This record gives sequence, C-alpha cells and structure tokens, in this order.
Amino acid sequence: CVIKIKFKKEGNAMKKKIILIFGLLLIFVMSCGGKHPAVKDFESTMKIYQSGDFTKMSQNSENATINPEVMKTFSEAYKKITYKINKTTVNKDEAIINVTMKAPDLSGVMKEAIVKIMQDPKLQAEGSDKIMTDLIKEKLNDTNNLKYNEKTFDIVYKKAQDKWFPDPYANKEYFQMITFGILNTQ
Repeated sequence: CVIKIKFKKEGNAMKKKIILIFGLLLIFVMSCGGKHPAVKDFESTMKIYQSGDFTKMSQNSENATINPEVMKTFSEAYKKITYKINKTTVNKDEAIINVTMKAPDLSGVMKEAIVKIMQDPKLQAEGSDKIMTDLIKEKLNDTNNLKYNEKTFDIVYKKAQDKWFPDPYANKEYFQMITFGILNTQ
C-alpha cells in the first residue's frame, strides 16, 4: 500500500515540515528503543540503590548477611547518588559506559570509627556496626557540611554466558563512588 500525497506549489513548505517531523520521530524512536543490555543492568542497579530498597538487592545475593540497621543507614546515602550516562561504547564482549556520578563523601568515617574505638574501650562493647551507623547518620544529617564527590569515569562491563556484568577488576572509581569512599583510609 503506497500513499501518495500531492502538494501544490504553496505546499512545498508544508512538505518540508512534514518530512522534518517524520525524521525527528524516527530519530526519537530509534534512540529510545535500543539500550544496550549492560546499560540496562547499570540503570537497574542504580535504580535499586537510589530507591533504598535493598530487599531487591539481597534477593540477588546469596551472602546477604548485613545488619539491617547498617543497610537502612546506607540506603539514606544511596538515595543521594545522582548520575548521568554520557556515552556507551561496545566492542564484542566488552561495554564501556562513561558516566558522571555524584555521591556523598564519607571517606573519613572509617578512620573516625577506629579513633573512637581506640580512645574509648567502652565503645568496643557497642560494636563497630553501631559506631559506623551513628557516624554515617551524623554526616548524612549534617546537610550544611555534607561533602560530595563528583567524577566522570568509565564503567567496564564484560559479557559472560550471554549476560553482562561489571568487571570487578576494572571499576575502581565506580566501586569507590558506590561505597562513598568509606574504604579509603588516606
């Protein structure tokens, strides 16, 4: 079935507008429909982080034995993460997602917890989980002084058995951002 549209001389401007609109619609449809599976996985993971619903995350992990109070505290930090995907490059079994991410900077928390425990032996009885959660809550609630890290970096995904996974050896900056720098002891 072919549809012929006849335009009069004064209709040439209209013809150009219709072609332009169809072209824009085609570009829109093509750009929305073709997300790479690695990008879909990354966005799905970030959505879970930002929602703070770690029951979804723990269902995917067989070793989810993290204290619920710690998880609740971290969920508040995860809700503050923002990101933007800048570009995706795919080469066979590797996908590189370039992102700009902003996350709370909790890099001094581990050091502060160790110092507190060393200075006051009574705190050892409370346990490190409680001390860490109290310090994290304190930092997150101090909105006037809460610092953020913002970085642009690549996240490398590898394909294994038709699924895409973040490469645990190639994503140092990504893991630092999603752990809020807590593991940095510098």
